[in-house]
Amino acid sequence: MECHWRNKQLKIMCPSSISESCCQWVFPITYGGGLVEGDNVNISFKVGCRCSVALASMSFPKVYCCENGKDSQLHGEYFVDSEALLCLLPDPLVCFKKASYNQSQKFHLAPDANLVLLDWFTSGRYMKGERWAFSKLKTVSSVFIDGKLEFRESQNVHNTTFLTIEKAMKAYNIVGTCMIMGPHLEFLFSSILSQMEKCRAYGEKPNPSILFSGSSLNLSNGRKSFGCIVRFAAVSVPEVSKNGYDMKTNYSSLQHYIYSLSSFPQAIKRIEDLLQPLFMVIGSNPFANK
Repeated sequence: MECHWRNKQLKIMCPSSISESCCQWVFPITYGGGLVEGDNVNISFKVGCRCSVALASMSFPKVYCCENGKDSQLHGEYFVDSEALLCLLPDPLVCFKKASYNQSQKFHLAPDANLVLLDWFTSGRYMKGERWAFSKLKTVSSVFIDGKLEFRESQNVHNTTFLTIEKAMKAYNIVGTCMIMGPHLEFLFSSILSQMEKCRAYGEKPNPSILFSGSSLNLSNGRKSFGCIVRFAAVSVPEVSKNGYDMKTNYSSLQHYIYSLSSFPQAIKRIEDLLQPLFMVIGSNPFANK
């Protein structure tokens, strides 16, 4: 494993007591727990042949207020060698009011390398009234296999002249994607796609508080499915489940809170259920006890 970064605010912690598996856990840590205006973090990370690495976070990554319009930026380039495994499993990103965030990630995979990428974010500090109050959130994830661009997933969330972020997101407070690919992860993405294909029982109503959809990823050369991507949204508020609720708020907000509180454990549990076979491989659940 090789890691290089250009920012004095970023530290890398590699504990040896996370699990008894052969997977090395890595925790990038920033002073203050997040990025401030003008921060520009560049990371280069390499996973060697037949190695396994899990990148996780100690708490919810944060992007602080950008008063002067300068973006907080994080750019990562990851190289995964033959038969290696890289898992990026951070907690959901929290953007403060007026935050402006730009993230790009490039993954260079060998033909038989394996990747799990979880990229998700919340509406912000909901209990402080900062619901979808950030200025911009842009993330681009590009996957190159054997030097060729095969997949690109982009999310660009910002206000427009005709529609604000809050109105566009309606009641949803957590949005994300999970990308799983590689020959050694076929057992995982095949199982996930099989679950997604199951129809609801006759007469069963859909649950609008939590939405999950999955689709297969196919290589441009016509090979069989090389992975899957799961997209999800939930009416869930992580800060609510951790910090409680101010009973002084109005009744409609209280109703929304109760609805949100019930769906947050469902959202996390659904992700944990989908990735449970992976946790056995990497040795632990990165979202447990948080």
